[in-house]
Amino acid sequence: MENFTAFPISISGDEITFKFNGVESAQAFQNTFNLFNPTLVEIQVRDGREISAKQRKYIYALFKDVANWSGYPPEVIKQDAKYAFECWKDLDTFSLSNVEKSVAAEFISYLLDFIVEHNVPLSFKPLDALEPEDVAHFEYACLMNKCCVICGKKPSDLHHLDTIGQGVDRRKTNHLKHRAVQLCRIHHNEAHSLGIETFLSKYHINGIKIDELIAKVHRLNIKEK
Repeated sequence: MENFTAFPISISGDEITFKFNGVESAQAFQNTFNLFNPTLVEIQVRDGREISAKQRKYIYALFKDVANWSGYPPEVIKQDAKYAFECWKDLDTFSLSNVEKSVAAEFISYLLDFIVEHNVPLSFKPLDALEPEDVAHFEYACLMNKCCVICGKKPSDLHHLDTIGQGVDRRKTNHLKHRAVQLCRIHHNEAHSLGIETFLSKYHINGIKIDELIAKVHRLNIKEK
C-alpha cells in the first residue's frame, strides 16, 4: 500500500477537494492510482500532535506496574505490549518519544483494558494520570470488569448516578441509559457523603450510560415492567 499526504481545501455537499504537496506528489498519486486501478482509496486523518509528557509518564508507569505484577522486566513488557498493539491496529512500529497523541491515547486505553481485565495492582490512582479523552474509556472498562474507577480495587459495586424516583423498585426498573460508575466501598461512602455532583467534580468523571453489555455483567433489568 502506497501512502500520500494531502490536505482538504474545500467541501461542497458530499464532495471534498484535496491539495497535495506539489505537482510531483499529485502526479505520483495519479500514477499509482492508474497502475493499481483500486476500487477504494483509504483516507486517514492524522493528529499532528505529539504524545504529551503526561501520557508518556503514565505509559511507563503502567509498564512498571505490569512488570511488578507479572515478574517480567519493564522493557519486556514494553516490547510485547507495543508489538501486540501495533499488530492489532495494523500500525508501523512507533516510538514513545514522538508518537501521535491520539495513538498514545489509544495505546493507554489498550493497556488499561489489560490491567482492569487481569486485576493488575496500580501504584497510583489512574484518574490522576489520564488525559480527559481517556477517562470515559476507563470508566467503561471499570464497569465491565467490576473494579473501582477511583482506585482500581476489587471488590466494588455499580453505583447509580441518576435517581429513579422515590418508592420505585430498582430491580424492576429498566436500567438502560441510566448513568453509573463502579466504586469500592470507601469511595461509595465518599460519594454519598459529598453528594454525587461534588464527587463527580472532584474526580473529573461523568459516569457511563448503562448499555446491554454492562447490564448483563451486573445482572440488571433492561425490560419495561
